[in-house]
Amino acid sequence: MNYYIDDEIKVRDIKAEDAASLFSWWIDKELNKHDPMPQPERSDELLKECISFCSRFDTEVLNSNENAGKYKYFVITDHDDNPIGFVNFFSIDREKKQGEMGVTVGDKRYWKKGIAYKAVNITVKYIFENMDIRRIYIETGEYNIPARRLFSKAGFKECGEYLEDDGFKFIVMEKTP
Repeated sequence: MNYYIDDEIKVRDIKAEDAASLFSWWIDKELNKHDPMPQPERSDELLKECISFCSRFDTEVLNSNENAGKYKYFVITDHDDNPIGFVNFFSIDREKKQGEMGVTVGDKRYWKKGIAYKAVNITVKYIFENMDIRRIYIETGEYNIPARRLFSKAGFKECGEYLEDDGFKFIVMEKTP
């Protein structure tokens, strides 16, 4: 399903062939510099991460039953349908009517063009209008100023913070309809 098309981008459902792009962004050190998740350094670590990612991708991400899934990916593409990024909605809690959002523009040629902002707004609108969700939140590192700025511009408000055991501080932001 296509959620949005304009002169710059398309936002659509995820496809099996998107796995390679998503994995390459998952392990990209520059894209993940504000994330405390350790990145693979050696080939054996990379292989282990790839196997784990592919298993989760097949069983959890490609789940086509939107009402049962805990993940929903909105893939951002160029007009030739080449993935350039995604908005993901995950940790979906149907009882609390909430879930967490993230966004990545993995193709660096599309950075600083307003694409993440546009895609977040499109997906927030879709989620509130179609998924019986009343709260969308993000958790991002305190030093991830670009993400905090983006989500603030999209109407998210800071509502809390917490420290991980290793001292990594997360800022929580939320949006309600």
